[in-house]
Order: sequence, then structure tokens, then C-alpha cells
Amino acid sequence: MKTRRVLLIALGLSCLLAGGAAGEPQVRPVVNREYLPAVLKLINEASESIEFIQLELNDDRTMAVVEKALAAAVQRGVRVRGLLDDGVRFNAASVERLLAMGVEAKLDTPEKMTHCKLVIVDGRLVLLGSTNWTGNSMYNNNETNLLLDDPVLAAAFTQYAARLWEDSAAEPNMPAVVSGPVITLLNRQYFPAVMELFAGATKSIHVIMYGVSYSPKYAGGKVNQLVEALVEAADRGVEVAMVVDLSNYNEVLNRVNQPLKDYLSTTAVALHDDPLEITTHAKLIVADDAVVVGSVNWGKDALENRNECSVLVRDAELAAYFVEYFNRPTVRGERCQ
Repeated sequence: MKTRRVLLIALGLSCLLAGGAAGEPQVRPVVNREYLPAVLKLINEASESIEFIQLELNDDRTMAVVEKALAAAVQRGVRVRGLLDDGVRFNAASVERLLAMGVEAKLDTPEKMTHCKLVIVDGRLVLLGSTNWTGNSMYNNNETNLLLDDPVLAAAFTQYAARLWEDSAAEPNMPAVVSGPVITLLNRQYFPAVMELFAGATKSIHVIMYGVSYSPKYAGGKVNQLVEALVEAADRGVEVAMVVDLSNYNEVLNRVNQPLKDYLSTTAVALHDDPLEITTHAKLIVADDAVVVGSVNWGKDALENRNECSVLVRDAELAAYFVEYFNRPTVRGERCQ
């Protein structure tokens, strides 16, 4: 792989990976508090089109700023279209607000959750990852996203968005698209790609996952296979570390994550809680020099049914950035006993 350069900005809080050859995608991590200015810049500078697919769009002060930017884009002639999940109680009202400002908007089908967090601008820029369109997600959570500058990837995600707009209950049945070091992972493509990464890892694996529904009663299930693949990697000498969210308010999530903690406490995998006062909503995998960022939690429905979008990027410097992110004291808390 051609060498890529990383431009570190202010204490390493952000970086831009420029393609090593003309025409290669540019990839930039967008984490935590970086998301709001990044998405506003995309919207404010859009000249032709904005397409978004979001689990939720809340009616709060932060999203009022985003909605104002979307309305201004419509006023200057940009086509704006958005799909929201029908299962979130406030999304119907959000669709009405969007329609009133001239955005093409609707709810997805009730048959299937659309869990994506995806924005596509001008057929060239793609922002995707874990950040929901809520003030809480943008201002408080640990979140991981990538900003991709590449028309090939944008075209793939535009086609994906068009298929969900037409029928979000149907599987899009699109092949993975490769552009430079980036591979799209849509819906069911995530699981086999991650299993292959774990099987091939030789040095280290770092995982940050909001929720993991591991359970002995789900023997053979995809979540269990992912977790057991981590254990197998650790057993062959790979350094394996994982962070899951420990919530100070969501006891349901804590109960979901507890069987994972019970199991991994008996293995060589280093499992950590995040700091109690912080919600770690990120979904991140770093396996050697490969990075997976997207919307997928490790749950049965996420892996087998929901609409989810992620990317796999093979780049050593991007991997190093996210390992540093993993090790930040605001992300990796105490090791679970």
C-alpha cells in the first residue's frame, strides 16, 4: 500500500489521511465533538445534493442548528432528501418539520429498523459512523465516524440510500465496493468481513462496542462467534482489548453487557468498562492495520436484520489514530474483573 500522510491538528484530536495516489479516497476520522462542525460544514458547503439516512432526528437545540442549515441549503437550490426510522417516537414530527422546509423526507418501513447514520453530499463526500442526530450524541458521547472524500464510495452509498428509500424492508443486495483502501460494508456484509479480520490478525485487535448481546444460550449465533473469535485470537498470542459501555442510567444495557463480562473475565481478552459518567456509543474495530467504523452494535438484530452501514479501511496510520483513541482515559476505563 502506498504511504499516506497524516496531518495532525491541535493535540491530535483530528487528522486527515490524504490518498497516496491521485484519485484515491481521502479519509478523515470524525470523533466525539468534531461531528457537529463537520456535518454543518458539509451542509453549508453543499451545492447540489444532500442525502441522509438517520436512526433519529431529535427536536433539540443542537438539531435546530442542523435543521436551519438544511433549510438554507434548500433555499439555495440544493436537493435535500432524508429517511428516518419509523420506530423512534419523535421522528414523525421531525419528518413534518423537514417537509415544511422543503426537504424530501419520510419514515422507513415498520418491518425493519434502519440504524444507519449516513450523510452523502454532492456525490462526493460521505460521513458515516455511530453519531445519531441528537444533541446528546453530538455533545456528550464517545462516537466514531469517518468522512470520506471519493465519488466511487459516494456513488455506492447513494445507490444504497436509493434502495432503502424505495423499500427499506428489502435487502439491498449490493456488492461491496472497493475504492483504494476502503471497502463498503452494507447490512449483512459486516459479519463475514469482521470474522475474516479477526481470523487473520497477527498483532493486535482493539474493539469499542456500545452493546454486545453475548450469551451461552445463543451458542453458534453471530454475536457469540464474534466474541469467540476474539478469544481465539488472544489464545494464539494476539493482543486483544475491548471497551464496552458501562451506563449510569441504562440498566437494560448493563444487563445486556454483563454475560460478555462474565465470559471474557475467564479469558486472555482485556475487557474494560468506559468511564461511568460517559456514554460510549462508538462502534469501532482496529485489527492490525485495518479499521472498521460504522453503525453496527453486536446484537442479533443488528447482524441479521437491520439496515446498517460501515466501511473497512486498511491503513496503518488510521489504525494508529484509532488505537490512540481507544486508549484515551475518556474512552478506556477500568479493566473488568
